[in-house]
Amino acid sequence: MAETTAAVAVPPTPEGKAAGNGKKLGLIAGLTFGGALLGGLAAAFVVAPRFMPRTAPPVAHGDAAVPPAAGSAAKGESAGTEKQAGAENADTKLVQLSNIIVNPAGSQGTRFLMTSVAIAVSDDKTQQALKEREVELRDRITTILESETMIQLTSPSARDSLRQKIAAVVGSVAGPKVSFRIFIPQFVIQ
Repeated sequence: MAETTAAVAVPPTPEGKAAGNGKKLGLIAGLTFGGALLGGLAAAFVVAPRFMPRTAPPVAHGDAAVPPAAGSAAKGESAGTEKQAGAENADTKLVQLSNIIVNPAGSQGTRFLMTSVAIAVSDDKTQQALKEREVELRDRITTILESETMIQLTSPSARDSLRQKIAAVVGSVAGPKVSFRIFIPQFVIQ
Protein backbone atom coordinates (compact mmCIF):
# COMPACT_ATOMS: atom_id res chain seq x y z
CA MET A 1 0.00 0.00 0.00
CA ALA A 2 1.19 3.35 -0.84
CA GLU A 3 1.58 5.88 1.83
CA THR A 4 0.08 9.22 1.28
CA THR A 5 1.28 12.27 2.93
CA ALA A 6 -0.71 15.40 3.02
CA ALA A 7 0.78 18.78 3.42
CA VAL A 8 -1.00 20.71 6.03
CA ALA A 9 -0.59 24.47 6.20
CA VAL A 10 0.22 25.47 9.70
CA PRO A 11 -0.92 28.98 10.57
CA PRO A 12 1.85 31.14 12.03
CA THR A 13 1.78 31.49 15.74
CA PRO A 14 1.26 34.89 17.36
CA GLU A 15 4.89 34.75 18.46
CA GLY A 16 6.05 34.49 14.82
CA LYS A 17 3.98 37.51 13.80
CA ALA A 18 5.33 39.55 16.70
CA ALA A 19 8.90 38.73 15.73
CA GLY A 20 8.26 39.84 12.12
CA ASN A 21 6.49 43.01 13.24
CA GLY A 22 9.31 43.83 15.64
CA LYS A 23 11.85 43.71 12.82
CA LYS A 24 9.66 45.97 10.67
CA LEU A 25 9.15 48.41 13.52
CA GLY A 26 12.89 48.54 14.20
CA LEU A 27 13.56 49.19 10.51
CA ILE A 28 10.97 51.98 10.38
CA ALA A 29 12.32 53.57 13.57
CA GLY A 30 15.90 53.37 12.25
CA LEU A 31 14.94 54.94 8.91
CA THR A 32 12.98 57.69 10.68
CA PHE A 33 15.87 58.49 12.99
CA GLY A 34 18.37 58.44 10.10
CA GLY A 35 16.16 60.75 8.01
CA ALA A 36 15.78 63.18 10.90
CA LEU A 37 19.54 63.15 11.47
CA LEU A 38 20.29 63.81 7.78
CA GLY A 39 17.64 66.55 7.67
CA GLY A 40 19.17 68.25 10.70
CA LEU A 41 22.66 68.09 9.22
CA ALA A 42 21.41 69.51 5.91
CA ALA A 43 19.68 72.36 7.75
CA ALA A 44 22.80 73.11 9.80
CA PHE A 45 25.31 73.05 6.96
CA VAL A 46 23.29 74.05 3.88
CA VAL A 47 20.33 76.20 4.91
CA ALA A 48 21.63 77.98 8.04
CA PRO A 49 24.75 79.51 6.41
CA ARG A 50 22.49 81.39 3.97
CA PHE A 51 20.99 83.27 6.91
CA MET A 52 24.26 83.93 8.73
CA PRO A 53 25.81 87.40 8.32
CA ARG A 54 28.83 87.49 6.05
CA THR A 55 31.96 89.46 6.74
CA ALA A 56 34.15 90.47 3.87
CA PRO A 57 37.75 91.67 3.91
CA PRO A 58 38.39 95.34 3.10
CA VAL A 59 38.39 96.01 -0.64
CA ALA A 60 39.38 98.95 -2.81
CA HIS A 61 36.64 101.35 -3.93
CA GLY A 62 37.07 104.19 -6.35
CA ASP A 63 40.61 105.48 -6.04
CA ALA A 64 41.11 104.89 -2.28
CA ALA A 65 41.06 101.70 -0.23
CA VAL A 66 38.84 101.19 2.77
CA PRO A 67 41.06 101.63 5.84
CA PRO A 68 41.47 98.65 8.19
CA ALA A 69 39.62 98.67 11.50
CA ALA A 70 41.26 100.60 14.33
CA GLY A 71 43.91 98.62 16.17
CA SER A 72 44.40 96.06 13.40
CA ALA A 73 47.40 96.90 11.26
CA ALA A 74 47.95 94.87 8.12
CA LYS A 75 51.30 93.16 7.66
CA GLY A 76 54.04 95.59 6.71
CA GLU A 77 52.15 98.70 7.82
CA SER A 78 53.53 100.94 10.50
CA ALA A 79 51.55 102.88 13.07
CA GLY A 80 52.24 106.06 11.07
CA THR A 81 50.33 104.70 8.07
CA GLU A 82 47.25 104.07 10.24
CA LYS A 83 47.38 107.60 11.63
CA GLN A 84 47.52 109.06 8.13
CA ALA A 85 44.52 107.00 7.09
CA GLY A 86 42.68 108.18 10.21
CA ALA A 87 43.58 111.80 9.46
CA GLU A 88 42.24 111.38 5.92
CA ASN A 89 38.94 110.10 7.32
CA ALA A 90 38.60 113.17 9.55
CA ASP A 91 38.20 115.34 6.40
CA THR A 92 35.74 112.98 4.74
CA LYS A 93 32.18 114.19 4.22
CA LEU A 94 29.34 111.66 4.02
CA VAL A 95 26.14 111.68 2.04
CA GLN A 96 23.84 109.00 3.43
CA LEU A 97 20.87 107.44 1.66
CA SER A 98 19.13 105.47 4.40
CA ASN A 99 16.34 102.91 4.29
CA ILE A 100 16.20 102.07 0.61
CA ILE A 101 13.66 99.24 0.38
CA VAL A 102 13.05 97.26 -2.84
CA ASN A 103 11.60 93.97 -4.03
CA PRO A 104 14.31 92.07 -5.94
CA ALA A 105 13.67 90.96 -9.52
CA GLY A 106 11.67 87.74 -9.77
CA SER A 107 10.52 87.76 -6.14
CA GLN A 108 6.89 88.69 -6.98
CA GLY A 109 6.81 90.84 -3.86
CA THR A 110 7.49 87.96 -1.47
CA ARG A 111 11.05 89.08 -0.60
CA PHE A 112 12.62 92.47 0.01
CA LEU A 113 15.99 94.13 0.41
CA MET A 114 16.50 96.98 2.85
CA THR A 115 19.79 98.80 2.49
CA SER A 116 21.57 102.05 3.16
CA VAL A 117 24.25 103.63 1.00
CA ALA A 118 26.88 106.09 2.21
CA ILE A 119 28.99 108.12 -0.20
CA ALA A 120 32.24 109.50 1.21
CA VAL A 121 33.58 112.61 -0.54
CA SER A 122 36.48 114.87 0.33
CA ASP A 123 35.02 118.36 -0.19
CA ASP A 124 31.94 120.35 0.82
CA LYS A 125 31.09 121.32 -2.77
CA THR A 126 30.69 117.69 -3.87
CA GLN A 127 28.79 116.82 -0.71
CA GLN A 128 26.35 119.67 -1.32
CA ALA A 129 25.93 118.72 -5.00
CA LEU A 130 25.11 115.12 -4.08
CA LYS A 131 22.66 116.20 -1.36
CA GLU A 132 20.86 118.47 -3.84
CA ARG A 133 20.43 115.50 -6.19
CA GLU A 134 19.55 112.98 -3.46
CA VAL A 135 16.15 112.18 -4.97
CA GLU A 136 17.77 111.34 -8.32
CA LEU A 137 20.45 109.22 -6.60
CA ARG A 138 17.82 107.30 -4.62
CA ASP A 139 15.80 106.63 -7.77
CA ARG A 140 18.77 105.42 -9.78
CA ILE A 141 20.10 103.24 -6.94
CA THR A 142 16.60 101.78 -6.41
CA THR A 143 16.50 100.89 -10.11
CA ILE A 144 19.84 99.07 -9.79
CA LEU A 145 18.70 97.13 -6.71
CA GLU A 146 15.33 96.16 -8.23
CA SER A 147 17.06 94.69 -11.27
CA GLU A 148 19.05 92.22 -9.12
CA THR A 149 17.66 88.72 -8.47
CA MET A 150 17.77 86.96 -5.10
CA ILE A 151 20.54 84.70 -6.39
CA GLN A 152 22.63 87.73 -7.35
CA LEU A 153 21.94 89.50 -4.04
CA THR A 154 22.88 86.49 -1.91
CA SER A 155 26.10 85.66 -3.75
CA PRO A 156 29.34 86.25 -1.81
CA SER A 157 30.39 89.09 -4.12
CA ALA A 158 27.00 90.83 -4.19
CA ARG A 159 27.99 93.89 -2.16
CA ASP A 160 31.16 94.47 -4.20
CA SER A 161 29.20 94.22 -7.44
CA LEU A 162 26.57 96.64 -6.13
CA ARG A 163 29.28 99.08 -5.00
CA GLN A 164 30.65 99.16 -8.55
CA LYS A 165 27.21 99.73 -10.09
CA ILE A 166 26.36 102.43 -7.54
CA ALA A 167 29.77 104.06 -8.10
CA ALA A 168 28.98 104.37 -11.81
CA VAL A 169 25.71 106.15 -10.97
CA VAL A 170 27.35 108.45 -8.41
CA GLY A 171 30.17 109.20 -10.85
CA SER A 172 27.69 110.27 -13.51
CA VAL A 173 25.90 112.55 -11.01
CA ALA A 174 28.99 113.96 -9.24
CA GLY A 175 31.19 114.42 -12.28
CA PRO A 176 34.20 112.67 -13.82
CA LYS A 177 36.97 114.20 -11.70
CA VAL A 178 35.36 113.73 -8.30
CA SER A 179 36.96 111.28 -5.85
CA PHE A 180 34.54 109.28 -3.68
CA ARG A 181 34.03 105.94 -1.92
CA ILE A 182 30.87 103.88 -1.65
CA PHE A 183 29.85 102.11 1.56
CA ILE A 184 26.87 99.82 2.14
CA PRO A 185 26.52 99.79 5.94
CA GLN A 186 23.09 98.15 5.97
CA PHE A 187 22.16 95.18 3.76
CA VAL A 188 19.18 93.15 4.98
CA ILE A 189 17.41 90.57 2.83
CA GLN A 190 14.09 89.20 4.08
